[in-house]
Amino acid sequence: MQRKNSIQIRNDETDILKILTTYARKQGSKSPEKLYMVYTKLVYKTLNIESGLRGQYNSHQLSIIATIEILIAQTVIELIKENIQYKKIYQIVKQKLQSFVGLISVKEIYSTDIELYNIKLAS
Repeated sequence: MQRKNSIQIRNDETDILKILTTYARKQGSKSPEKLYMVYTKLVYKTLNIESGLRGQYNSHQLSIIATIEILIAQTVIELIKENIQYKKIYQIVKQKLQSFVGLISVKEIYSTDIELYNIKLAS
């Protein structure tokens, strides 16, 4: 079920990015359709993960990706309403995502190294 929710959130984000491409085109962007790729890469780069692996992530990992995609969509809409230039929108979104990721331990969440989770408790 979590994967279906993740897909829906991604679809919602792409709907917002479609609005952003129109907005960027009106501001003179020569290739606004590349914004889909730019923002997708931003998610992966921010989390330091590879693309194409969403189907392999657990529900916790997918929820972090979904949270980032919601943050992107909300920020883009807010900044479009404020008539912020599309390139500046990207910079603001990037900064917000970096702040968010600073609050969580991404390396451990997306690691496949089982030793990271081998916690020894005092008896």
